[in-house]
Amino acid sequence: MTDEELKELVASLAESQRETDRQLRETDRQLQATDRQLQATDRQIKELGRQIGGLGDKFGSFTEGLALPSMTRILTQR
Repeated sequence: MTDEELKELVASLAESQRETDRQLRETDRQLQATDRQLQATDRQIKELGRQIGGLGDKFGSFTEGLALPSMTRILTQR
């Protein structure tokens, strides 16, 4: 292998390394963006869970409110 061929090989390897580094930086950037999106989705899911729990409580109270007068009347009659 001549000096010139060796220099070309080293230059080619250096260029390949730069391209690999660029791709790794881009992949890292995409992973960070995905992580931020996942965190936002987690917050939304927690909020929806809280809201659904609140609705369940309201429907439970509503049902109890409907049943209480009838139960009071039935229990007083017996």
